Amino acid sequence: MNLYQIDLNLLILFDALYRHRSVSTAASEIFLSQSAFSHGLSRLRIRLSDDLFVRINNVMEPTPFAHELAVDIAPALVQIHKGLNNSLVFDPATSDIELTFAATDYTQFSLLPKLIGYISQVAPNIKITIFPSENKIPTAKLISGELDFLLGFSHEVEKSSTIESQTWLQDDYCTIARKNHPHLKDGLTLDKFLKLSHVRISPWGEKQGIVDQHLAKQGLNRHVALQLPSAMVAPYTVLHSDLILTLPRLLASYMAKIIDIDIYSTPFSISKYQLNIYCHKLNVNKASHLWLNELVSQLVN
Repeated sequence: MNLYQIDLNLLILFDALYRHRSVSTAASEIFLSQSAFSHGLSRLRIRLSDDLFVRINNVMEPTPFAHELAVDIAPALVQIHKGLNNSLVFDPATSDIELTFAATDYTQFSLLPKLIGYISQVAPNIKITIFPSENKIPTAKLISGELDFLLGFSHEVEKSSTIESQTWLQDDYCTIARKNHPHLKDGLTLDKFLKLSHVRISPWGEKQGIVDQHLAKQGLNRHVALQLPSAMVAPYTVLHSDLILTLPRLLASYMAKIIDIDIYSTPFSISKYQLNIYCHKLNVNKASHLWLNELVSQLVN
């Protein structure tokens, strides 16, 4: 089939539905009504002589031909978007754009002091707006453009057809307790770790964190006496109790300068803590986003 025989807008429609498997979500992303989207899908089916997507249990499942088509369509659209945006000029010294972020309190603490200090010098007219992180990766808001970036964390390399991520900091975990903890005079062993009660940091109300996951792999568990959404508040809760808290070492070292706590190596192997910056893949080559991502890399290296 010759390229001029097909409406290229239908390929954008195809890509959105392939990623979301939902007509309503895909239509919303590309600003079409569901009726217009369905009409476009019908045209594409006729042009390509294939159903492309079949509704199964209320999910639009791709046909084998659709899977093959997606392998070429998705990167082609990203490349087209890159070509259209490469010519856009972004001058941080004169730009007055607003960049919007979602972030937890800890990810804000880890990056914003350095980031804002630098931006205020080289891009004084840019406005930075930070929103609370309501879920781990707010994909819908990154897709819609309501958010430009997410400052988030993970413990493994993440792959997504929609979201691009860049790791800008890795950190070890450690465990803290109040000074002169009566049960830790000789240090923190695994046995003591399991016998003591814990504080768990859970930004989105998760009932199992990375510590619990690693213990479970060994057939072990701990008693969580207090669960909090805020990493910045959590260290203060051990000051007048026998509770212990496992958290990133960067935060523990900072808090040890302010409050009376001792820092211990966590007595079992645990994955490093990765701080990431996320954005929509269609914006990854936008001039302002390239500038911000490069700036973050420079600040933490």
